[in-house]
Amino acid sequence: MNTKQIKTLALVLVVLLAGIFTNTISNNGDLSAGGLLFPDLKAEINDISQVSISSAGETVTLTIEADHWVLAEYKNYAVDTGKLRQLILALADAKKLEEKTSKVEMYGRLGVEDSSANSQNTEIRLNGPDSVRTLIIGNLAQREYRYARIAGEATSWLIDQNPTLPSNLSDWLLPEILDIDSSRIQSVTITHSDGETIQIHKEDAAVTDYSVSDIPNGRELSYPSIVDGMAGVVGGLNLEDVAESSNAAQDDGAATTVFRTFDGLEITIESSIRDENSWITVSANQPDATSGEATKINERVSGWAYQIQSYKADQLRRRWADILKTEE
Repeated sequence: MNTKQIKTLALVLVVLLAGIFTNTISNNGDLSAGGLLFPDLKAEINDISQVSISSAGETVTLTIEADHWVLAEYKNYAVDTGKLRQLILALADAKKLEEKTSKVEMYGRLGVEDSSANSQNTEIRLNGPDSVRTLIIGNLAQREYRYARIAGEATSWLIDQNPTLPSNLSDWLLPEILDIDSSRIQSVTITHSDGETIQIHKEDAAVTDYSVSDIPNGRELSYPSIVDGMAGVVGGLNLEDVAESSNAAQDDGAATTVFRTFDGLEITIESSIRDENSWITVSANQPDATSGEATKINERVSGWAYQIQSYKADQLRRRWADILKTEE
């Protein structure tokens, strides 16, 4: 084959490849591929009043109540709106990368079959005042994309989003219980059901370590800062689970921990162990109620019991044996 023939053959191949590429784009739907999955969703995000998520036969229902989102399956406890907004924005931004099968018998391979107790996909339904959008999220593709199908439509798609969904129902809950900086704490008093009491305090916020009242005669702290962690419990105190306080049984070893701030806020935490997990109830009081801080805390926590991290619970239930040097 001479040089002229090679050049001619190369030109033919270029033309053929261009034709195949053009035909592929056309078959994948110039009319649809590349467009938004839900073109009007971003403009209507603030109109959504309910989000339902179904997977493996279980459903999570997030509903807006007054001016905040709540989780129906948790007696309308407050929802982490950051996670919810992240999900809705992912759906609003989702673009159709490639048209996939429209054959019902092939849906299972992509995970976009109609949802049921036996299916592994996730169905997300967004309810607005004038519309309902339902999307079936299928298998992961290319590590960062998903197969998806709008419920009621035949065509399935590869979309450029991989919506993040909490793995546990409780992960939808607003995690924060309290977030009071330890620098505000003037004193902490722990009273156990058997009468043992420990109190730590500071006369001034600038003092580094807390003093401990009524240390038993002849005993001393393991080290000067051993009790400082007690004051930090109410900073970034997050829940792991929540239940109505009327359903939260207490054990015989319950403890009451009272935190007082330099500006007069008083936080009382009742802690107990249930099924090897640490549970608390919280209340707030403030003689000078002009700031409204105690009121806001009580509005959020009243009527609820919280399961918390064990290391935080340990600080709430400190005993003398935990903070003193071992007797020789």
